[in-house]
Amino acid sequence: MIDGSSAGTLRFELLGPVRAFRGDDPVDLGPLVQRAVLAVLLLHADRPVPVQEIVAALWNGDPPENGVDVVQRCIGGLRRALDPARTSLLTFTNEGYVLRVGENTLDTGLFRAALEQARAEHQTGDIGTGTDDIRRHLSLWQGEPMAGLTGRVFDSARARLNEERATASGLLAAPQKPPAPPPAPTRIEPPRPESPAPTRIEPPRVADPAYPEAVDPWEGHDLLPPHSI
Repeated sequence: MIDGSSAGTLRFELLGPVRAFRGDDPVDLGPLVQRAVLAVLLLHADRPVPVQEIVAALWNGDPPENGVDVVQRCIGGLRRALDPARTSLLTFTNEGYVLRVGENTLDTGLFRAALEQARAEHQTGDIGTGTDDIRRHLSLWQGEPMAGLTGRVFDSARARLNEERATASGLLAAPQKPPAPPPAPTRIEPPRPESPAPTRIEPPRVADPAYPEAVDPWEGHDLLPPHSI
């Protein structure tokens, strides 16, 4: 979060004219050249930008003799407008000027984060908050990014943002992948009745000629002689 010392959090816009707000109130950024310096710093947010790189961006590689002085005066004007309490918002290092922006304070950063999430959602078919955020951020564009600023640096950044805008619009226009159908219910087969065990039929016994069956010698005869009367 950025709090340029006064009442409210600072936020920045590049998706249209270069603007800054403290809370809901717009910040007076001064003349066009000063807004151009701010745009260069925002394009490299949280990274040092050498003075000569800012000079080259402002005058497209053909600066006036006092180009460095102009940039330094613009830095002073931005500090007074954005950071009157002289916090660490805009500092000078050995590598150049650094504008430290907080999370969720730069519209291009929010837009690109939502675009990456929307891309991932469309690849998986799981459409969610990323796609909703892209729709919301597209509605916040105020015409051409960094409107009114010219030169190779701004033209290149603007072209990239417009390509990303077209990609986002394409994602919203693409048919959404339908959700996968629910799995079919598992069919439970009724228990099958057990089949009775087959009756074993014993084959008839065949006498072995080598071993004839025994013959009862008394078969057909009375065991005792009849009594005489």
